[in-house]
Amino acid sequence: MGASRLLTATAVVAGVLALAGCTAAGPSRSDAPHDAPSGGQTLGEMRELLGSIDGIRVSDIRGGERPNVKGNTGYSIALDVSDGYTVIDGAALVDFVVTAVWSVREGYRPNATIDIRVRMPEGGAFDVAAAAASAGWVADASTGASAFSTVTVPLSAAKEQGASNLTRLGDWPGAVPAIPTDVTARG
Repeated sequence: MGASRLLTATAVVAGVLALAGCTAAGPSRSDAPHDAPSGGQTLGEMRELLGSIDGIRVSDIRGGERPNVKGNTGYSIALDVSDGYTVIDGAALVDFVVTAVWSVREGYRPNATIDIRVRMPEGGAFDVAAAAASAGWVADASTGASAFSTVTVPLSAAKEQGASNLTRLGDWPGAVPAIPTDVTARG
């Protein structure tokens, strides 16, 4: 009976130490740039900017939160293409979304990814991953056009494509991008 209690106590202590080690480890979140005093735009202004393209509705924006325990933070942007519209310049759309996100001065600078999701109207198809590859934000795209497509644009300096994207984006927050024309069309 005594050996069983000792074994149980040892297992409990080992479990507590393992959990404590997992939560205490990781990069410091205090080093992540956040809340720039000037430049760029607010999150609300970005939402309005993204929604200013004819036929595009912003259905969700998440991001700018404190980095997770690993020190990562990013954004997720969900766009719906309105009935009667199609995307005719996907590369310009992806460029616009990525640079608009980079221009947000509120919250934490994204340092992991920018996820873009695009939902097409019934009968429509678009491949946002292929558009991102065409624009040079991802190395390749092995998906296909569908009614719902996604892409993850890397921003980690530890990965080749992420480092390239960070160089391309420049200082944070970036300039507010001009609204592109001829990204969507009725049809």
